[in-house]
Parts: sequence; structure tokens; C-alpha cells
Amino acid sequence: MLTQVAKFSPLYGVDILAAEADVRANFSLADKYDLGGPPGAFQQVSFQLRVESPAPPARVAELCRHAERACHASQTFKVEVPTTLEVSLNGVPLELGSGEGHQ
Repeated sequence: MLTQVAKFSPLYGVDILAAEADVRANFSLADKYDLGGPPGAFQQVSFQLRVESPAPPARVAELCRHAERACHASQTFKVEVPTTLEVSLNGVPLELGSGEGHQ
């Protein structure tokens, strides 16, 4: 999202003196360690932007709303996205099967 703030700041006439982004997520470790419980997916993700600028707050707010809309990471967390996993072992495709847990 920080890249988008930098990219669109000239469009909004917002001079950025400094900017930082912090991304945090909550998730359960239970499934990761085969303890049962919820899957290991993030249960909540928060983005925090810290912007230093002489621009009017309303203009910075417009810029940040646009940056959030243009941020692929932020938008991806808002929808279910199909994912795949392909593994090769020593250069040969490895069939993972549907086994659960480790052995």
C-alpha cells in the first residue's frame, strides 16, 4: 500500500515528507501443528499507514483511500482467491495426494 501512496501522491497534490506502513494479522496456530482447531488462515488483517505531509487532511484521506483500492495485497484479503500448490522433488513433479497430518 505504501507504494500506491507514493505512486498516487502527485495525482492528489500531496507532498509526502515521510510514510510508513505496518501490516499485522491474527491467526490460529492450532492447525499448523496438527492440534485441531481453525485453519491457519489469517482471521483478521490490519493495515496502518503513518503519513507526514503538509497537505490538508482531507486530501491525504482521499489519497489513502485510493491507495487502499489500488493495493493488490489489501484487495486480495477481501475476497476468496483460489490458490494452488505445485511441488517438484529433484526436478520431478511430486503428487501430494490428500493425506492429512504428518507421518
